[in-house]
Amino acid sequence: MEIIQREVKNMTLRRRMLRLVALVPEKKSLLLAQKALNYRKVDDVMGAFAKINVSPITISKRHDVKYLKSLYAYLDDENNEDN
Repeated sequence: MEIIQREVKNMTLRRRMLRLVALVPEKKSLLLAQKALNYRKVDDVMGAFAKINVSPITISKRHDVKYLKSLYAYLDDENNEDN
């Protein structure tokens, strides 16, 4: 939430992103959360998450992990090792 508030300047987009982050644990699914967000341009919201390298999927409070490296970063690392 802090990263979204710091990085996203558009207030409307920021509110939608924060709402989606709140809906994911409640709905237990990104797809269901996107539908509950009730916004036609959900790709714009997901694109904004990609721009700031943040996933709307949150980590449970029960886990000791506070940060996970992006899956895309792992894939990019593997591609760079092959070259």
